Amino acid sequence: MPNCKQCTSPFEVADKDRNFYKQIEVPEPLLCPSCRNQRRMSWRNEKTLYKRKCDLCSKGMVSIYSSDKPFPVYCQECFWGDEWNTLDYGQDFDFSRPFFDQFEELMLKVPRLGIINKQSENSEYCNYSFANKNCYLTFGNHYEEDCMYGRYSTKNKNCLDYLFTYNSQFCYEISFTKNCYESVNLEHCDGCQSCYFSSDLIGCKHCLFCSNLNHNVYHILNKPYSKEEYFQKLKEYKLETHKGYQKAKEFFETEFHNQFPNRATYQNNCENCVGDNLSNCKNVNQCYDCTKCEDIAYAVQIDETYDSIDMTCMGYDRSEVCYQTIGCSGIFNCKFCDSCWHNHDLFYCNTCFSTKGCFGSISLQHKNYCILNKQYPKNEYEELKSKIIEHMQKTGEWGQFFSAEISPFAYNETIANEYYPLGKDEIAQKKWKWKKEEDKALDVKRVIPASRLPDTIDEIPDDVLNWAINCEKTGRPFKVQKQELAFYRKLKIPLPHFHPDVRFEMRMKRRRSRKLHDLKCNNCKVDMKSSHLPEKSEKVYCAKCFLDKTN
Repeated sequence: MPNCKQCTSPFEVADKDRNFYKQIEVPEPLLCPSCRNQRRMSWRNEKTLYKRKCDLCSKGMVSIYSSDKPFPVYCQECFWGDEWNTLDYGQDFDFSRPFFDQFEELMLKVPRLGIINKQSENSEYCNYSFANKNCYLTFGNHYEEDCMYGRYSTKNKNCLDYLFTYNSQFCYEISFTKNCYESVNLEHCDGCQSCYFSSDLIGCKHCLFCSNLNHNVYHILNKPYSKEEYFQKLKEYKLETHKGYQKAKEFFETEFHNQFPNRATYQNNCENCVGDNLSNCKNVNQCYDCTKCEDIAYAVQIDETYDSIDMTCMGYDRSEVCYQTIGCSGIFNCKFCDSCWHNHDLFYCNTCFSTKGCFGSISLQHKNYCILNKQYPKNEYEELKSKIIEHMQKTGEWGQFFSAEISPFAYNETIANEYYPLGKDEIAQKKWKWKKEEDKALDVKRVIPASRLPDTIDEIPDDVLNWAINCEKTGRPFKVQKQELAFYRKLKIPLPHFHPDVRFEMRMKRRRSRKLHDLKCNNCKVDMKSSHLPEKSEKVYCAKCFLDKTN
């Protein structure tokens, strides 16, 4: 069993993995799956946004690249326009130098797309997004309308502070939930309406602090009530006040999950799968948050991908035979690529679109047979590609994803720091980049500590839109947006006391780990794998016992 070259932990290379590596002609990995994922994530900035000018038309824009980046950055119109040509930046390959040095040199010259946000309307502060309307600070979201502070979600309307949510409306602080309406603080629920602080509900209405119920109405702590009794009890919790809401939330995040059986893992319509939050998958190993996948391994947040290993944040269009990719969608036979959409046969490419047969290239659109952004006839491309691979095998580069050292982002700008947090000194020790975080002064009439906010939303004046609220945890100032205020008023929710970034961090901490642990079923004592942490006191059941107890 090899030891990881980065963290030194031993990791397994399964026979099935070895067969895949031989099939696609790459060496066995030198890093463990976790460190490989960290390296890919160090190339993905989702939510660190900047105001800057387009380097072609000088128009102001929102970008994932700060103005001090050394390469040109273009707005949407200029990047997709005809006023420039990516091939103008092409360079010859130098066999006296390592490949990654030459790729880094190319990175300093080629213009980049300022933000990945296509076909949006009034949604300029969204990234890795498609076809959103009137959305604000949503990331990895598609086909959404009037949503704010969401992540990795699709087809929602009027939702705030949500994660992995689908086809829901007027919902707040929900995660891994779909088809819900006017609900607050739900986890792993489907088809529910007017439910609060609950988990694992299907088709329920008017439920509070409930778990593992199907098509029930007027329940509190899984106990049935009459309609009149339910609303009287609901009133007693005073959820419309900040104190009452926070008390309910604290109970939901602590004691609540000790009172009901919890699933060892979430797998729906899956066959021969190892992982968590899997749906309609077959033959997947060590995968998390995946849908419609088959014969994949070591993948995180993947949709409709087949015969692939080591992928992160793959989009909705089908992908096949891929290795070491992140942020890609609709790709076939692509290896070591970042943010490439609708491509075939790419190697070591970054932000390339509708392209075929390219190696070590950046920002290509509708191009074929390019190496370092220089185009070749097909036969010359194939010959040169083979020589470059042989060269990289000698330098030890072939088979390795781009290192964090040459990422266009500082480590703390990327999602790597969300899943693998490191301090400034630790990052410097690894010789990775760090960027000082600064909040710009807000143009407001008044600054107020969150602790001094009125207790209910009915007491909040319209003038709050001109206030800055200092976060109760970090002191960072934040503003309430107009559509956000209307949302809180409709659902009778008190204003949040924490900065949106802190609220996201809280949601991330509540989610289960992307690692399986050895546990025993609390009911039948059988050995099992679970994403629940062993040190927690939650009741965790194997799949059979969970179904027996909850049906």
